[in-house]
Amino acid sequence: MKEIKSKEQIAQDIVSPKNEFKGYTIEEIRFQRALLAMEADFSKTKLIKSWNNLQKFNPLSPSSTSIPGKAGSIALKLVNGLSYMDYVMLGWSLFSGARKVFSFFKKGKKK
Repeated sequence: MKEIKSKEQIAQDIVSPKNEFKGYTIEEIRFQRALLAMEADFSKTKLIKSWNNLQKFNPLSPSSTSIPGKAGSIALKLVNGLSYMDYVMLGWSLFSGARKVFSFFKKGKKK
């Protein structure tokens, strides 16, 4: 059993160690490299899992298996199939509809 060192002895060992550091052994370096590789692999796996969950539960993702994912796929096909004129016409119809709605609410306000 090791004997317990006093605080002063521990402090003295820290300040002026008996043996100088001569470097790591090959075994210690291999262990550190393996540990880092394992940590990197775990991080990569965790990142890929998070990315897959994000894609799986994204309602606009076409690769999603849920109902909103299918709607996202349909919306993606619809958006890809439109030309610039279609966007202009769609915007104009939305703008004119919104203008009619706002003008209806403005008429109700009288000073």
